[in-house]
Amino acid sequence: MAVREVVLFGILLAALGVLALSVARMTPGMQLRLGRRPDWRLMLNDVDYFQQAMSKLFTARGYQVHGLWVHQDPLDETPREVIFALERSGTRYAALCVRWIVPVTSDVIGRFEQSLPATQADIGMIATTSIFTEGALERARGLRVELYDRNELQKWIALASP
Repeated sequence: MAVREVVLFGILLAALGVLALSVARMTPGMQLRLGRRPDWRLMLNDVDYFQQAMSKLFTARGYQVHGLWVHQDPLDETPREVIFALERSGTRYAALCVRWIVPVTSDVIGRFEQSLPATQADIGMIATTSIFTEGALERARGLRVELYDRNELQKWIALASP
């Protein structure tokens, strides 16, 4: 009887291990904690995953993440924007990260520019899973605002450590 119980206990432990690995693969946050590169599709679908992925990408690019705030637009069912307080080489950044499919317009650049002084950041940054309109690119010229579109973010992901 004792051998049978030991075998059953071993099978139970193995089954729990397989279940734990399956859950870890399905849970977005666990993927990042396990050191994998961010998954683009999950970034588009889950704000918590997006926030964790952007934090990891900023860290990989040499920024220190000092804080973040998830913005909930009352017109959206789920939050789509995360604002980060970053620092690199003594320079402070306010990074607006938008998880959108529609292009970022010049109006967004203008509102960000107006709110930037309140952040006490030296430089602003907007990173989007979408693109910037020509008007947005034009409006940002000459401002202390860096723009990163979906192509840049995908390059960041490719360069991130697995």
